[in-house]
Amino acid sequence: MISFGMMSLSLKSELTYFTEMARRANADRFTCFRFSPASIHPITEMVTGERFDQKKDCWVKAEFQLPNIIYDRCFYTNDLASKQAMAIVKWLKKKTDITFLGYGLPNKWEIYQVLSQSPLSPYIPKTILAGSGKAVIAQLDVMDTAILKPVFGSGGAGIYKIEKTGREFEISADIGDGLITKTFHSTSETEDWLDNLFRKKEYMMQPYLSLSDPQNYPFDIRVLLQKDHEGKWIARGKGIRRGIKDGILSNLRVGGEILPFEEYVNSLDIRTRKFISLELEEILTQLPGILEASFPRLFELGVDIGVSKDHALWVLDTNSKPGRKVITSTNPDLKEVLYKAPIEYASVLSKILPEREEQHL
Repeated sequence: MISFGMMSLSLKSELTYFTEMARRANADRFTCFRFSPASIHPITEMVTGERFDQKKDCWVKAEFQLPNIIYDRCFYTNDLASKQAMAIVKWLKKKTDITFLGYGLPNKWEIYQVLSQSPLSPYIPKTILAGSGKAVIAQLDVMDTAILKPVFGSGGAGIYKIEKTGREFEISADIGDGLITKTFHSTSETEDWLDNLFRKKEYMMQPYLSLSDPQNYPFDIRVLLQKDHEGKWIARGKGIRRGIKDGILSNLRVGGEILPFEEYVNSLDIRTRKFISLELEEILTQLPGILEASFPRLFELGVDIGVSKDHALWVLDTNSKPGRKVITSTNPDLKEVLYKAPIEYASVLSKILPEREEQHL
């Protein structure tokens, strides 16, 4: 029997996803649990959470041993509870009697260092650490316009565009349904604002790439990659995220919308369509292997790919805990596949568990 745990910071998180997954698990092979890291007793290592009752078709309160295989869907913030949970999960990942579907990726800077030295380097925007306001201003003499991104961040939060025009500096951000811009009239004023920003978070700096459609809506291609029932990487689906007109980001949290990938590619001429399809295939075929060669095993990846006005492709972000909204909203039939995928990959991993456990006896 495979003990399969679905882990999130709160039992309110991803309830529908976890329930549909548990419904599709073979009751003769799987017992499904859900829990939060905070519910693990530090001495007994027993867990207080919920077990899925196949006959009643619902979750029931239960106390259980740590599952053999864990699907980690914890999303952290800067609060104390998140920091405590991160420490517990770090401890769990070191335990030799537990296997995670995927062990996650490090911060964006570490990912950049690997990808920029890989065969995919032509698709990776040049990136530097933004150590100080003075350093950023110096770089603007080279870049003119740049993007500032948090090293630890997700969902497009905390991203700024900075532009130098004569002696003035403009810093913009997509907030809500509009673009907010602040103008600074001196170098010292700009440096002070940036230094204050960098005291709160570590930032990276990239040249600003014009990744907008002909109507000036920023957009990117979101691809969901997962391992299948044989442990092979497969592209489950693609979708287009389109941001607000004249905005910086295509992120959905700041007023963006989802469009079918087919609608985008079919709007291109045949030559461009073929070129982009081949470039996408090149990126998606190589990316998972490059990451797994440098970091622990992964199960799924959300990959965001920007397309510039000259149709050059850029890998903007890789996320080891991707959402499914972009893919399922344009292709609802994929929901069934995505509900089954974690269970199917857990079956693949379960075949190596006895061998691994024997080694640690």
